[in-house]
Amino acid sequence: MDASSIMLSASTLLLDDEHVRWPLSELAGWLDEGVRAIVTVKPSASSVTMELSLVRGTKQKLPEDDTSILQLLDVLRNIEGVNGAGGRAIRSASRAELDSNQPRWHDPSYVQFRKEVRQFVFDEGLPREFFVYPGNDGTGKIDAAVAKLPTTIVSRHSGSVDDISTWAIGVGIADQYQPALLDYVMYRAFSKEDPAAAPQRAVTHYQAFATAIGLRSQVESATSPGRK
Repeated sequence: MDASSIMLSASTLLLDDEHVRWPLSELAGWLDEGVRAIVTVKPSASSVTMELSLVRGTKQKLPEDDTSILQLLDVLRNIEGVNGAGGRAIRSASRAELDSNQPRWHDPSYVQFRKEVRQFVFDEGLPREFFVYPGNDGTGKIDAAVAKLPTTIVSRHSGSVDDISTWAIGVGIADQYQPALLDYVMYRAFSKEDPAAAPQRAVTHYQAFATAIGLRSQVESATSPGRK
């Protein structure tokens, strides 16, 4: 799914094929807003896997120098062997379960810190942090899935802003979100009008956007890494 297809659909619905009332650069900015709104509500809409080097201890954090990483989605496996091809799978666990079975699991004098991770604990209230069991000795590496905000369409654009073909840029999330993004752009476009001119059209498109995202979030809520 690229930005130009959504922008073209929006311009057609707005009866603005020449992009006079609603310039393409403006539509692109609203698309970026829509993508951010979707990923904020539904982080897995923009997910990637990445290698994480662990620090010593049970508490781990996502890279602080990359603010585009929004939250942890899952911890998949340990990375080891030739080219990182091997590695034991890692299971999710509840904090209550570990606290009950091993009340001193954060203390290396009770549970020895190791390179290999067996389980991880995630708290949705701390989306950029997680805990590993046993605590790591500082040499471990894991393969993790994270939610990452796509680079904006506007920042990746080059060429004439008035040429629709130059906006053939991937929006950064899956095709299934195209209807929701179109509704978001339409909502912002009608909101630009005189408030007395088309308030209901703006509201209708925003409600369609919110409903689509809300329903998808409910359907996929079981993907939380804190699930049991």
